[in-house]
Amino acid sequence: MALKQRTLGRTGLKVSEIGLGTTTIGYVYGIGPRDLPPEDEVLKFLHEVVGRGVTFIDTGSFYGVAEERIGKSGVAKMPGVIVTTKCGHVLDKGEAISDTELAKIMKADVEASLQKLGLAHLELVQVHGGTAERIKDGSIIGAMQKLKDEGKVRFVGISTRGEEAPLAAIESGFFDVLQLAHSILDQRMAKRVFAEAKKHDIGIINRSALLKGALTPAAEHLSPVLAPLKKNSDAAKKVAERIGTDLPSLALRFALSHGETSSVLVGTNKLKHLESALAASEAGPLPQDILNELYALAIDDPMQVDPKNWPSSMVADTKNGKKVPHPDR
Repeated sequence: MALKQRTLGRTGLKVSEIGLGTTTIGYVYGIGPRDLPPEDEVLKFLHEVVGRGVTFIDTGSFYGVAEERIGKSGVAKMPGVIVTTKCGHVLDKGEAISDTELAKIMKADVEASLQKLGLAHLELVQVHGGTAERIKDGSIIGAMQKLKDEGKVRFVGISTRGEEAPLAAIESGFFDVLQLAHSILDQRMAKRVFAEAKKHDIGIINRSALLKGALTPAAEHLSPVLAPLKKNSDAAKKVAERIGTDLPSLALRFALSHGETSSVLVGTNKLKHLESALAASEAGPLPQDILNELYALAIDDPMQVDPKNWPSSMVADTKNGKKVPHPDR
């Protein structure tokens, strides 16, 4: 069966409901011990991904060598494939920066991404981070409008966290897409942001259905300070076992059960994990009684559900052997 597609909000773009997140093809990322796969394996993997119907690929200018590898594979130029990237990572670091300097950085990011990916323009570029204040003062919008005017970018999204920034992005009327974290354990965005996005026909990309491995077997590596997270992950696993599935598949079906979401990203470099995600898509939404059980497992504490707050000793985020920030920070 062909992988289902959904419309990415008012962009009208058709995207596969399972998308590929590419952090793990660019550098070592996630909970527990991991390795960066060789380039030849990644290039083969990317073609296998597209061959199985995944037409939406999410990357970032700061994802190590991910963009270069996607560019070398040639998948970005294949008919029907949409590769979206991110710019302005400096915003997510919270550094003080002038509007002029921000515009220069974002322009440089996009131009570098185009070169690495081998594209003349990008259908969708997402701003990585940015506070509600920065959205409201027009500096981000002004920088991205220039890139649209130059024909380098068609649609603009923003990848952020919390409620204030996405709500400000929706209110601005400028952004076409939001990339948000939403999972069994972290349901904060479903309270207000989903409804507002639907009202304004804003596309939603779910970047964290598996909560960086907390809803996979890697949950065994969770720090003791994340005991509430581990407890609810274990509870979700019991639900999965009861209905004859595994925890990652349950988590993906939970995410796909929310019609506001256009695509759920699966960050992997292994074909077996991708195939499991595709099987979850084929299985379809969860029954309402199971959803009700999972709604009760939500945790609102950002110290538990926001990976930027997790103990650094627990994660494997490295580039060239050096510790790097989480991409979702």
